[in-house]
Amino acid sequence: MNIKGRITFLLFIGVLVTSIGVIANPVQAETGKGEDIFKVILTIFGVDKSKGDVVAIVTVNNGEASKVKFLDTDAFLAPSNLTTLSPSTTDPAAGSNIIEYVATFPNVTIDPGEEYKACVLPVKDLEIICTTGNNSPASRPEFVDLSLDATSDIEQLSATEDGDSSDD
Repeated sequence: MNIKGRITFLLFIGVLVTSIGVIANPVQAETGKGEDIFKVILTIFGVDKSKGDVVAIVTVNNGEASKVKFLDTDAFLAPSNLTTLSPSTTDPAAGSNIIEYVATFPNVTIDPGEEYKACVLPVKDLEIICTTGNNSPASRPEFVDLSLDATSDIEQLSATEDGDSSDD
C-alpha cells in the first residue's frame, strides 16, 4: 500500500509541475483560432497603370498554407471606385499609388519565429518581388512593404554595370 501511495504522490507532483510550466509560459504567437488569426498586411508601393495589374501572394508553414489575390490596378487608382473595393484591400489615399492587401490565415498555427513569405507579381512583366519575415511573438499582424519599383532599380543597376564593362 505504501508503494501505491508514493506512485500516486509522484504522479500528482508531475502533473502539478507540468501544469505550472504551461500556465507560467503560454505561447504568445497567433494561433489562427478564434479571434487570434494570423494576418500579414502587405503594402504595395509604386502601383500605376504602366506596371499593370499585380498578384499578391503570401505563404506560411513552408508553403502549406497560402493566400493569392489578383489586384486590378484600375480599380484602386480610380477615385470613383473606392466604395467597390473588397474588405481585404484598401487604397490609403486615392492617387497615392499604394495598395494594401490583408492576408488572413484562420485555423493555421504559426509559431513565434516561424517564417512566412510575401510576394508581388506584376502581370505585365512577370518579375516576382519577394521578401521573407518571421512571426513575432507579439499577438499582432505582421507588416510587409514591397515596392514595384524594385525590379526596375535592379534592371537599371545591371544596365549600368553592363555599360561600364563594355567600355573597357
